Amino acid sequence: MFWKKQKEIETLVLKHLEKVEESLTHFQEALAAYLSGEMEKAGELSLATHTAEGRADDVRREVEAALLGGALLAPSRRDILEVIEQVDKLANAGEETLDYLILQQISIPDPLKPFIREIADKTKEIAAEVNSAMRLLFDDMNSALEHTKQIEIKESEVDRVERDAIKMVFKMEIDLAAKLQLYGLIEVLVEISDRAEDLSDRIDMMISQRRL
Repeated sequence: MFWKKQKEIETLVLKHLEKVEESLTHFQEALAAYLSGEMEKAGELSLATHTAEGRADDVRREVEAALLGGALLAPSRRDILEVIEQVDKLANAGEETLDYLILQQISIPDPLKPFIREIADKTKEIAAEVNSAMRLLFDDMNSALEHTKQIEIKESEVDRVERDAIKMVFKMEIDLAAKLQLYGLIEVLVEISDRAEDLSDRIDMMISQRRL
């Protein structure tokens, strides 16, 4: 019975991960469409991002209900609750970025677009590492550490691009309000990689505790 409950939790956690992945995929597509000037398409994909994030929330609540109902031992319940919450924050961050971008109809200067695309590309790579780490978490924790390390490395790369992008923004000959709006966009965009790093730290801690 205990093994059955454990497999049930594992299935739900991975189902939640799939919904978060779906949300982040729509986010990437929406951002690409916006940068290409396809505003209607970006709006439709933003809605798809919200829908997928809502489905992820539904599955997260299923996991929480199963755990609070007594599935797994107390320390494991706490670990899974914290990890799934961190995964959920990735979808939330993508959703927040699109809300900031589309609701304000931000005009992105052409010189800044390559920086935005580079951050988006590296964020996509980070999401793939998150996916791998989470799928290994139940079966091969040591191998999961290889992917959490990559998350940290790629997050540092995002930080570098973020700094370069902000420098460019404040060198542009545009008014201060526009500069601050673009600065805010960069800050919400890199939030996905920041939250992924928080998740990798939590997974590392979880694995370290299992080794004691």
